[in-house]
Amino acid sequence: MDALVFKSVCHAVARSIRGTVDEVALAGVTPNFHTALIAIPDSKTTVLSHEVLPVVAFAASPPQPGGPLTNFISPPAWADAFELGGFRLLDVEELSMPLAAADTSELAEAELGQVRYWRPSTVGELMFNWWE
Repeated sequence: MDALVFKSVCHAVARSIRGTVDEVALAGVTPNFHTALIAIPDSKTTVLSHEVLPVVAFAASPPQPGGPLTNFISPPAWADAFELGGFRLLDVEELSMPLAAADTSELAEAELGQVRYWRPSTVGELMFNWWE
């Protein structure tokens, strides 16, 4: 996913809910995801966007560099606006699915090698990670 598209959609979503985008961190060598912190008067929500796939997930707090993402939350009521921007919303159930129960048949051999090395336990840990 183009980082500029993600940033643009985040700002559009924030405007639509009378919020602000407090910070944006773009994917690099690591992590493999972009983050944005969207703030409204009574709360802040971290939005995660995969670097390649057009999906977004939501977390209770910003990720800690190098740490696994385990604090996923359900998409907020205003999250549907991301779908208008071309993103698919990921829910907690999908992200918490044990990796052993997921279909990984479409992963390339290099990706499977990373899975064997890093041993993520959930789909969320596989999708949003700090691997090289």
